[in-house]
Amino acid sequence: MKLSCSSWSYHRTFDEKKMDQLGWIDQCASLELDGVELLGHHFPSKDKDDLRRLKKACTDRFLSIAMVSAGGHLTVSDDQERTKQIEQIRQWVDVAAFLGAPRVRFFCGSGDELRAGGETLYNKVRDAVGQIARIGEANGIVMALENHGGTSADQVLRLLNDVNNDYLKLTLDVGNFPPTSHVGPDTYNSIRRCAPRASIVHAKFFNVRDDGSDSEFDWHNIHAILRQAEYRGFLSVEYEGPDADEIAVMKRIVKFLRQFR
Repeated sequence: MKLSCSSWSYHRTFDEKKMDQLGWIDQCASLELDGVELLGHHFPSKDKDDLRRLKKACTDRFLSIAMVSAGGHLTVSDDQERTKQIEQIRQWVDVAAFLGAPRVRFFCGSGDELRAGGETLYNKVRDAVGQIARIGEANGIVMALENHGGTSADQVLRLLNDVNNDYLKLTLDVGNFPPTSHVGPDTYNSIRRCAPRASIVHAKFFNVRDDGSDSEFDWHNIHAILRQAEYRGFLSVEYEGPDADEIAVMKRIVKFLRQFR
């Protein structure tokens, strides 16, 4: 497995104007990562000159662009808003195509909304996800649906099975299955069920010990599950814990995860 990092791991550092996207690229290179996950929120613009500089910076630092990460909220009740969400995701596919990124992350929305909306809403969300998969297919880019917003393994796997497009895979976020941010009774089983469909794995960390491990999530168990599923892709670190010194925390996490490469 290879190591990557989502720029969300440094979101407070970005918000405090202590780092920009190119500075973060330097930080990832200093950690000797294999790749980077470029969060749409941290792009200065979609301007071609900015994208060209970003692509060159990654190339010069020997960093693969593991993924461009869009958002998305397809479980809204407003059909016109859902159409707008699809268009926003399409724009990030254009960015990924220019950068040569092989996959784009997107969200379907809220698990609770999807459940409450019944089959009527589910069918609309399924059709939207199918449209997004076809956009990816037309560009040779895998669209990696994330289990975000409290979506369950049952919900995301049903969408993948019903859409049935080879360009639709999962961003498997190990910390997002209900109860989100905590290990619940079905967390590891959900990871096990979804691992064979993963195109990339979010290595989510919340409460990081001195040795870089998480106090709740058992990464030895998670790694064993991924190995059993023959997963060979990126572990993309996404730190969401309380420690404001994200630079120091990330150094500990990366050192810890090297044992699982």
